[in-house]
Amino acid sequence: MNEIQAAQKEFGILDRVPEGVCVLREDSSVLFWNRCLEDWTGISRSEILLKDIGVYFPHLHQPKYAHRLKQIFEGGPPTIFSSQLHKSIIPAQMADGRWRIQHTTVTAVPAPDFRFSSLLSRACECDFRLGNAACESDIVESHQQLNNPKSFYALFVIEDVTDLTYRIQDYRAMRDRALEEIKERTKVEEALRESQHFIQKIADATPCLIYIYDLIEGRNIYINRQVDLLLGYTAEEIQQMGSQLFPNLMYPEDLWQVSAHQEKFTTAQDGDIFEREYRIEHRSGEWCWFHSREIVFARTAEGLPKQILGTAQDITKRKWTEEAMRLQTERERLMGVITQHIRQSLDLSEVLNTAVTQVRQFLGTDRAIIFRFIPNTHKDSNIVKIGNVTVESLASNCTSILGANIPDCCLRDGNFSYYQQGNIRAIEDVSTAANFPNCHIELLRKWGVKANLEVPILQGEQLWGLLMVQQCGTVRAWQPLEIELMKHLANQLAIAIQQAELYQQLQAANEQLQRLASSDGLTHIANRRKFDEYLLQQLLILARDKQPLSLILCDIDFFKSYNDTYGHQAGDECLRLVAKAIQRAVKRPADLVARYGGEEFAVILPNTDLKGALRVAKEIQIRVKDLQIPHFASEVSDCITLSAGVACLIPTADISPKELIAGADRALYQAKNLGRDRIVMCSESSCLSQV
Repeated sequence: MNEIQAAQKEFGILDRVPEGVCVLREDSSVLFWNRCLEDWTGISRSEILLKDIGVYFPHLHQPKYAHRLKQIFEGGPPTIFSSQLHKSIIPAQMADGRWRIQHTTVTAVPAPDFRFSSLLSRACECDFRLGNAACESDIVESHQQLNNPKSFYALFVIEDVTDLTYRIQDYRAMRDRALEEIKERTKVEEALRESQHFIQKIADATPCLIYIYDLIEGRNIYINRQVDLLLGYTAEEIQQMGSQLFPNLMYPEDLWQVSAHQEKFTTAQDGDIFEREYRIEHRSGEWCWFHSREIVFARTAEGLPKQILGTAQDITKRKWTEEAMRLQTERERLMGVITQHIRQSLDLSEVLNTAVTQVRQFLGTDRAIIFRFIPNTHKDSNIVKIGNVTVESLASNCTSILGANIPDCCLRDGNFSYYQQGNIRAIEDVSTAANFPNCHIELLRKWGVKANLEVPILQGEQLWGLLMVQQCGTVRAWQPLEIELMKHLANQLAIAIQQAELYQQLQAANEQLQRLASSDGLTHIANRRKFDEYLLQQLLILARDKQPLSLILCDIDFFKSYNDTYGHQAGDECLRLVAKAIQRAVKRPADLVARYGGEEFAVILPNTDLKGALRVAKEIQIRVKDLQIPHFASEVSDCITLSAGVACLIPTADISPKELIAGADRALYQAKNLGRDRIVMCSESSCLSQV
């Protein structure tokens, strides 16, 4: 038997494992090259055997690797060659162009003594009497082999960790504490474990579980010693549990997956890998997450799967990190939603309702409310705070407390100042709560609350209200991340409140400015600017609808004489009274009364023909006369009277406001020339009649 045959016999079982395995002699020549490496590298076994591996992979002759390999060939301890991203000990490019990322373990394996036996046999066959030089050389070499210490091979076990590495890179928080890459995954039959002690040592040294599960017997028939470190049980204890292993240790919500998972193997082909994640209870009572990869290891005579070879890696830290990242992402999403509402909506009610709905859904609580404080003067003249539940989001198992008040007693004796200082109140169990005001606890019990979290909403140093989340069905331990979320949310709500108040102030100021800009300061009716804008607007609208538009211009008769006789203050009061009378005479919301200038007023009448405008003008004249404002300096009456000009037209695209104003002005001018205290109507061509 030559050395290649011996190596194949010794390591041939490793042709079946899904990891790359090769064996090197001390002279770096390849004695064994398994099928997995043939697939990965495209280098066939017949091509590379007995060749110097440095011919194919020169970097293995670099000093940093050569020194470590030398120690292996001397029987030194196992060593790990950890590959950098895009670099490999045994490079292999995948179909998508990426390079495989590998985790390589090199172990010293005692070399068989078949060379010594072969040399000794040859020596015995030599004819000493003939003094054969070749025989003498074989004898010398045999003695050298006998006197040399035990020689070793270098066993490379190369694990493909490409998927795992790219997955780990997706979690930035895990980059600094990445889980140890799996050193090796073996698919070794029970006979290999019993016959090869060094393989057993490798399995026990692997930082993950390696096991063989018998589908027919429903139990583990083998598990490596890592189970003690990872779960606190010995391998013997796990095997003794038999078919009760999963019912005893697996998380109840994951137990139902076992049957469905094992069912996949009924149609599995050799080499198919099935993965899953599940929780197992540690001896200490803690739940540990595992990620397993399993293949069919042995079949029955009929070809049905009998045994499963699997590896399971502890991914508890990764799961914790994923959950923390999920909560962080969800918190950021929630804050983004609320912030977006704050920026897009200045309706405080909408913002507050969005906040309580989102926070209740995110935290999974039964109730979320906002309590708003209102300053109030108590009967004993002390300033206290009262208020009520302003908004509420509620689960079906809770009773609504919308509009409920907090009694004064809960906000005295420093309780109000406690919140005002920004302090948070977290109660995990109302029934056993200590160091909390009795009044406060009794109120929570009255509301059916079993766990409560309160965060103040502050505007500067002023306490605006409280943001609360509550559990009504069960007690609850509030987590730091949840409390931090509530604090951030309260800050955002404080900003929303401030924005809403500023907007309301701005809106009020704008309305005031609008009133000042469009109304006459003396009479409080529309001013000339508003008149011009409205007239142009109605011309455009009625031109499209082909409906009539009328205008009345009216003037107080002999108003200069009135001012000279009664004084300007009386004149101002006269203008105010006349404006009110004209306003009362105009009935429709679309009609506009404006002060056109001095003692002159204008009335815009949309959708009104000349006859309708005349009726309005007569009503105005009557109401002004009914005021009975004395005017003894008038040449037409002892009281204040009006002269009015009425014009009407059906607007077209080429008609401007000046044409309608000019018509009404001509009519007014003629009314004055005809003796005042009268109404003159004017068509598009000329003044038609007088009244």
